Amino acid sequence: MDITLANRIARACLAQFKTLPKTGKPNESFEWTILSAIVLVKTTPNTPSNEVRVVALGTGTKCLAGNELSPRGDRVNDSHAEVLARRAFVRYLLEQIEHALVVDGPAKENIFERQTPDGGKFVLKNGHTFHFFTTHSPCGDASIFERQEKQEQDTVLPTKRARIEECAKSGEDASVGCCIGSGMTGGKLLESEEHGDLMAQTIGAVRTKPGRGVRTLSVSCSDKMARWNVLGVQGSLLMILLGRPIYLESVVVCDGTDHSAAAIRRAIWERFDRWDGERREEELVKEPFEANHRPVVIAADGGEMFAYRKNRQLGGNGQGGKYQPSPCGIVWCDVKERPHEVEVAGRRHGVTKRQLATPAARLQISKIELFRRFVRTYRKVTREALHNLAPPSSERCVADGMAVPDATQPTAVVPTGTVERFPSVGKLSYTDAKARSVEYTTQWTVVRERMFGRWTVKPTSLGQFCIDTEIGEINGQ
Repeated sequence: MDITLANRIARACLAQFKTLPKTGKPNESFEWTILSAIVLVKTTPNTPSNEVRVVALGTGTKCLAGNELSPRGDRVNDSHAEVLARRAFVRYLLEQIEHALVVDGPAKENIFERQTPDGGKFVLKNGHTFHFFTTHSPCGDASIFERQEKQEQDTVLPTKRARIEECAKSGEDASVGCCIGSGMTGGKLLESEEHGDLMAQTIGAVRTKPGRGVRTLSVSCSDKMARWNVLGVQGSLLMILLGRPIYLESVVVCDGTDHSAAAIRRAIWERFDRWDGERREEELVKEPFEANHRPVVIAADGGEMFAYRKNRQLGGNGQGGKYQPSPCGIVWCDVKERPHEVEVAGRRHGVTKRQLATPAARLQISKIELFRRFVRTYRKVTREALHNLAPPSSERCVADGMAVPDATQPTAVVPTGTVERFPSVGKLSYTDAKARSVEYTTQWTVVRERMFGRWTVKPTSLGQFCIDTEIGEINGQ
């Protein structure tokens, strides 16, 4: 990637943010936030310049404590900008798959095509790539700017440790202007090292996000982005419909951001290079996933900076010279229905206390709403496949709920005579539906154990929710 394209991506993301309503944006005089986005770059033959289009965007710095997680899947656990942008991107992908369906009419313009000429799963069209933009170094490993010797890692000065812990308690990351300057993270090691210091600046270790009070169960954005870099940014459910994962081709850092490109590269993929020799003996990452995907990390230098960045010049903010993190998050994606939402504490901004446990309080990127949206798309794909089959057997299957071929290898086109009958995916729990994505879940088990070594474990009860059939589970809603 050249710097010209990086500057265009940065400019497009900042411009898209400016178009959004004022609600949810920080107060520029005393608040800061992080902006992250995913951008489609479309290359067309015989076109002098690429088309750059922002398709998903998020702002936010907050994360729920471990004791605040909802078993109903109706609250967003992690509201860091990177995660909100990625969840918004999933909404965009689901709508794009629906646009690619052809049933009694031409398909809408979209980013997908069939894996084979006669059908099959969906794959990204040639000339379409996705790029990540951020105004802050991802919390965790990417925010540790310099490698340190083991002795230095285990001997953090008490004054510095106290300041790091102060940042962590306030829900902030220490990497940019927080108490101690750049080069350190406020994320806590998932497990204590030999000397029991959760705040030790150990390179390459899995961390949880900074948070106030009870510890969060969400791993750092560095760790999540490293996972996306192996398994794809689309997640497990969408891999049931996709022939290949979707990877980010670059990470563009906004101009004016304190960062280290080397640290971001290390956090996303270089820290796993030590497994290369072992991987040659035993393939840890198998098709369709990529073990050595290496996105470009580049900083924009066009002079356009994020107005609400944390490291902007202080002065006259009435807070003793220290900016406060904004309590709100913003979610936007390029979809038709409800593209823009404002988030507070994992719920929609502005709902009343009586509405907190109702669908009115749910963000469209909450687990239960993304699950509902997936079921809708999955059934449309199946109906399109069955539309090409001769009745009556296929019609009976549709009437019974769900009809797909082998659940471990579903395809969009179902050959006559091979249709099997399965329970409706909409009647499964969220956990059971994800388990249908066999390739993804199998690969994640290997990656988690052999590459990361450890990961947070959430209570099994958090994935047992089902979508609400009483409010339009399917029916095109």
